[in-house]
Amino acid sequence: GTYLVFEDGNVDKPVSKEREWSNNRFHFDDVQKAMLTLFTVSTFEGWPSYVSNQYIFSQYGTIQLYDKISFYSLLYVSIDSHTENFGPIYNYRPLVATYYIIYIIVIAFFMVNIFVGFVIVTFQNEGEQEYKNCDLDKNQRNCIEFALKAKPVRRYIPNDDRIQYKVWWFVTSQLFEYTIFILIMMNTITLSMKFYRQPQPYTEWLDFLNLLFTAVFALEFVFKLAAFRFQNYFGDAWNVFDFIIVLGSFIDIVYSEVTTSSGTKVFGRIALDDDTAIHRNNNFQTFPQAILVLFRSA
Repeated sequence: GTYLVFEDGNVDKPVSKEREWSNNRFHFDDVQKAMLTLFTVSTFEGWPSYVSNQYIFSQYGTIQLYDKISFYSLLYVSIDSHTENFGPIYNYRPLVATYYIIYIIVIAFFMVNIFVGFVIVTFQNEGEQEYKNCDLDKNQRNCIEFALKAKPVRRYIPNDDRIQYKVWWFVTSQLFEYTIFILIMMNTITLSMKFYRQPQPYTEWLDFLNLLFTAVFALEFVFKLAAFRFQNYFGDAWNVFDFIIVLGSFIDIVYSEVTTSSGTKVFGRIALDDDTAIHRNNNFQTFPQAILVLFRSA
C-alpha cells in the first residue's frame, strides 16, 4: 500500500509514497550476513537498543507515528520477524530466543574457551616433545636453563671521589627508594583527582602539586646523574625510563601553559545527548564514570 508524507510539515502538500520493509542491518537472508550476525552475537555486541524517528505500522493496518521510538536488540528483532515480504509482528516467534541463548552458551562460553585451552595445551605438548628423551624432569631443566642464562649483576660504585660516593650512597639507600615510590603514588593520585568543571582554586592547587612533584623528580634525576655519571646512568633501562617520564612532565607543563587545548580531557568535554552514545550514564566527565565506561568496553 501507500502512505502520506507532508512536505515540510505542510498539511496542504501531501505526497503519496509506497510502503516497503527494510531489513535490519544484521539478518539471515544470506550466508555471509548470517555468519556476520552470529559473529556479532558471539562477541556480545549488537544488543543495545537505539533510537530512531520512524512510522510504525501495526498488524491491524493502522498507522502510528512516534517521534522517538526505541528499537531493541537483534534478539527482539528476530522474535518479531514475520514471513518474507511481511512486516514484523510483536512476539511472533518467541522460540527464536531459545536459539540465541543456546548459541551464546555453547559458542561464546564453551567453544571459545575450549579452543583457547586446546591451543595452550597443544603448545605445551609440543614443547615437551623436544625433551621426550631427556632424563631430567621439567623443573630440573628449568633450573639448568636459568643457571646457563643467568648473568652477574653489575653495580657501579664510585671510589675515587668522596662527594660522589656520598651522593651514590644516598640515592641507592632504601629510604630514598621508598620515599620516591611514595611520591610517585601520591603524584598518581593527584593526577587522577581532576574532574569536569572543577573549581578554579582546586585546579590551581592540583597544578601546584604537579609542579612540586615534577621538581622533586627532577632533583632525583640530578642526584642520580651526579652519583652514576652520564654513561652509567643511561646504561640502566629504568633510569632511562625515569628520565623520559621527567622530560615528558616538563613538556606537559610547558604545553599546558602555552595552549588552552583539552589534551587528555578531550572526551570529558563532549556534550551529553540522549540521542547519541554519550549520555548521562555513558561519559568521561568524571574519573569513576570513565572507569565504568572503559570496563564496559573491555
